[in-house]
Amino acid sequence: MKDEKILVVKTEEVYREFGRFEGFLKTDLGEFLDFLKRYGFFRKRMEAEYDESTKQVIPYVVILDGNRVLLTKRTPKQSEKRLHNLYSLGIGGHVREEDGKTPQEAFLKGLEREMNEEAEIELKELEFLGLINSSSTEVSRVHLGALFAGKGRFISMKEKELFEWHLVGFDELGKYLGVMEGWSKIAASVLLNLFHPQN
Repeated sequence: MKDEKILVVKTEEVYREFGRFEGFLKTDLGEFLDFLKRYGFFRKRMEAEYDESTKQVIPYVVILDGNRVLLTKRTPKQSEKRLHNLYSLGIGGHVREEDGKTPQEAFLKGLEREMNEEAEIELKELEFLGLINSSSTEVSRVHLGALFAGKGRFISMKEKELFEWHLVGFDELGKYLGVMEGWSKIAASVLLNLFHPQN
């Protein structure tokens, strides 16, 4: 798994194109796909995990079922111990070289693959919201999130032994901020501003 080649971009190109932003940056999908076409490439995951000169591109999808948001919690059976007992809003993961012939095709097909692997959803709409960047930890500094809102009917998580899950109303979402992963805190703020602005 660690020898697989995954989609990355040079950190300096991210900052040159989008500015040295922290948190969330609203942009459109066409602009981001064009960026991947120009600057995306594949490198070994083991190398990319410890090299801050590149960022691993991660599609990150928040599931909206009506006025509720899918909130998951990783169980101790997951291998990444740093994320145990933390809540997450996002479904997604690394884009692999075999996902597509070009970086932008791999990104779109990797997004679809990750969603199909992790959850059972009757998806009606997938809306690209923008980018997530965080320099708060060693892990976050080598990743770039592409934030989507997936609207439809949530049925179940597929890897039931790895996740606990709940559908949470927007009114309740703020209560979980203190026990969320870093990107999920950013995504939660974006969702509350976009879809529940009275809060």
